[in-house]
Amino acid sequence: MSSNIFNILNTAQVGLRSQLLAMEVTGHNIANVQTEGYSRQEINFEAMDSRFTEMGQIGTGVRVGGIERAHDEFLFLQILGEGDRLGKSRVKQQVYDQIEILLSEKSGQSLNESLNKFFSGLQDVASNPTSPPERSTLLAESQNLVSTFNNLGESLFQVQQNLDAAVAVDLGKINSLTKEIAALNQAIHANEPTTFNANDYRDSRDLKVKKLSEIIDMDFVDELDGQISLTRNDGTPLVLRSTAFTVDTTINGNNKSFYDVLVRDPAGNETNITSTIGGGTLKGYLEMRDTVVVEVLDKLDRLAAGFVKEFNNIHQQGFGLDGSTGNNFFNPLATDVDANANNSGSTALTATNGDPSNISVDKYEVTITGADSFSLQNLTRGASSGTYTFTSGSTFNLANGFAVTISGTPTVGDKFKLSVSEGAARNISIANGVSSNTSKISAGFNSRTDGGNALNLVGLQSKALFDNITLDSAGSGTFTFDEFYSSLISTVGIQSASSQATFAQQEGILLQLDTRRENLSGVSIDEEMINMIKFQQAYNAAARLIAMVDELLDNMIHQV
Repeated sequence: MSSNIFNILNTAQVGLRSQLLAMEVTGHNIANVQTEGYSRQEINFEAMDSRFTEMGQIGTGVRVGGIERAHDEFLFLQILGEGDRLGKSRVKQQVYDQIEILLSEKSGQSLNESLNKFFSGLQDVASNPTSPPERSTLLAESQNLVSTFNNLGESLFQVQQNLDAAVAVDLGKINSLTKEIAALNQAIHANEPTTFNANDYRDSRDLKVKKLSEIIDMDFVDELDGQISLTRNDGTPLVLRSTAFTVDTTINGNNKSFYDVLVRDPAGNETNITSTIGGGTLKGYLEMRDTVVVEVLDKLDRLAAGFVKEFNNIHQQGFGLDGSTGNNFFNPLATDVDANANNSGSTALTATNGDPSNISVDKYEVTITGADSFSLQNLTRGASSGTYTFTSGSTFNLANGFAVTISGTPTVGDKFKLSVSEGAARNISIANGVSSNTSKISAGFNSRTDGGNALNLVGLQSKALFDNITLDSAGSGTFTFDEFYSSLISTVGIQSASSQATFAQQEGILLQLDTRRENLSGVSIDEEMINMIKFQQAYNAAARLIAMVDELLDNMIHQV
């Protein structure tokens, strides 16, 4: 009889301990009801091993088989997959908003407004070509137009620089998160020697992986030992169990010295992953910096360069009040030459504006194809502009108006970019002769006082000089200066609206997934209070069982 009584006592004792632990888990859930990334923990009870008697097996009570967190791996992977899309779309939406504000016709000083005032000033000079006030007003409107171009070009370039700085900031966040994930991997592995999971560590790791997924796209690998590995889609690792790889910047000499992204392993080996990044805020920054803003700035530069070229061509044909002719109203376009950072030879290329009246505002690339030959590619139109032969050190004219000199020892594959429109919006300026003396404004055509050339200049406002890509000096284009700029604004507006819709959609998708996760893994105060009462009653019942055993023992002692 005494053996059975003590068995009952042991059953009650393990029951007390199990229910007490259950209440502790419930309290932990309640305390973390507002904790980001916390997963509700659930205690698993299981019957203890039975003991054998002459009448068969008899149970010996309950024990805790484990404490599990409510977690759906498939749902978590879905959240990671949508996280990088959300990060990318958020950046695109924000940057498009910036560009729209810069180009907006409602900003108070739009480019089209400045162009209209400039041509209005020209019309006044054409009507009264000898009047100093009209010429002074035109000069003021010219300075205002130049300032508008300069500010737009500089602001867009500043947006690029800000995006470049954001890339470096994101890489710092990635390094911090990967180190923390690797440390948590190590902690989880060290704290799971039995069947019990390190639930809080796992929650913390999942939260950091989720944050990382919003910065850069990656593949998630769940290792058999409880650790995880994170790799890029090209196989480049970011985290391998307890080892974190470093992401860093490197200067790209072929991209205005902006940052490229590389991954460095513990041995110091580096892999450039810039072109393979497919999602996250990092992809958003890179894409907006290297594609979207570049396209907007390139069109603005070609508009500025085309305007300078066409205006100067007509202005040079007229006469100023002082009888001078051949004057430039704006400083002529300068040729920008960029040697490819990967060139391996001693080839040197210089270029000037050989034929200002016919110079192309497109961007070109020269590729050395032999000891005395090269190919020319029109980068703006994406078309070949022919092949050429040259004599080292000799200057020769290309059909597009460039005067080129190639010297040194040519190496096949070396490349050079040529452009007169590069930076044109930021650099457009009024010629010194005109800015210091309004008599140099060539309003006259047949004489210095007839105003005919000013009328020809006014005609540029309505002349269709641009196609949908670039300047067409033959006048067979479809866009005037105003219309070309308006088409740029329209294109940005459409893309901005699309980015806003995409961001809203991704935000909705992730919100839905987070809601599903909260329903599955979140803490419900009502449920936890019910559990608390249930475990409390079970604890009280086990305590009552102990009291009963105490009473039985007391009876036995007194009977003896």
